[in-house]
Amino acid sequence: MTKLLLIGGGHAHLSILRSLLNENVNNLEVTLITSSKFQYYSGMFSGFTEGLYDEDEIRIDLESLCSRASVSFIEDTIISFDPMQKVLLGFSGGIYSFDVISFDIGSGISSDLTRTVGLNIKPNYRFPEQIKKFRSSESPVIIGGGSAGVELALATSAWRQKQSLKNHVTLISSSPLLHSYGNKATKKIREIAKSHNLVYYENEKIDKLENNIVVTDKGTKIEYSAIMPVTGPKASSLFKQALLSTDIKGYLLVDDTLQSADYPYVFGAGDCVSLSIYPDLPKNGVYAVRQGPILWNNIKRLITGRTLVSFKPQKYYVSILSTGHKHGLFTYGDYVIYGKWAWSLKNLIDQKFMNKHL
Repeated sequence: MTKLLLIGGGHAHLSILRSLLNENVNNLEVTLITSSKFQYYSGMFSGFTEGLYDEDEIRIDLESLCSRASVSFIEDTIISFDPMQKVLLGFSGGIYSFDVISFDIGSGISSDLTRTVGLNIKPNYRFPEQIKKFRSSESPVIIGGGSAGVELALATSAWRQKQSLKNHVTLISSSPLLHSYGNKATKKIREIAKSHNLVYYENEKIDKLENNIVVTDKGTKIEYSAIMPVTGPKASSLFKQALLSTDIKGYLLVDDTLQSADYPYVFGAGDCVSLSIYPDLPKNGVYAVRQGPILWNNIKRLITGRTLVSFKPQKYYVSILSTGHKHGLFTYGDYVIYGKWAWSLKNLIDQKFMNKHL
């Protein structure tokens, strides 16, 4: 009997669990180990922040899903990993052995402010509690002008307007807003931000915090009562500690078969890995979703001694950002369009995804 451990409940592993609902693999014992029995879906975080969804609507019950898929479920956080001895240690003291292992544990927040200001939306099961504190704070400030930061800033602003809270939300970005989406998206999101009473600063970095004042590297002083860092991703320290090959930032290095460069029985997918032949691939759920079937196929192929297949990321993908008040920004390559229909489409896609796990 081959023992397969799935560490983390991200998109790729959810895909495997869904496959196992209707698939029986002989001589394979599958166990999911993750830090929470619930996996919160980040695509609906903005809607929850704005008050459009309840908590139960944005989370997947992993324990229940595992039970239906005949997969063992363990709630624990892995703190140590010995790939050579094929053993892991959990925070609970649990020791877990395996024949094949896959990691889909996501990433953290890169900002040092998470230790200073106390608010951190990762791991994602902390999100509901953290965002409730943040959105009701007197002078909330979000750090990070990427898609997550922009969405949460606009959603917080929309929620506060509904609650008749007077103070505005502030967003500070070290680059132009939505810089990675291109100039058209940047220009449009600036218009949306102004119309939604969102105050934003671009091309400014946090220099220091003093007496509830944020001071940027340009000398701008911004009053705050709560700060939510939503900056770039940060790799887990687990892989470097295990002496596995990683990229320069610490992400597990895998090839196009999603295998570790060191051990063929170690796989990884999603935001916790870096693909050796696609080193600049963005950390987002689009690629993790597409990696899921490839990952599952390759795990089965490894076990049965067959040739593995390659993951090839798409060049362009559809992205829909929630911009508050049930409106959205639709992007595909250089194509950018804003409207209520975009949010409706996003909501339909998100609901369809969540319904797959009921």
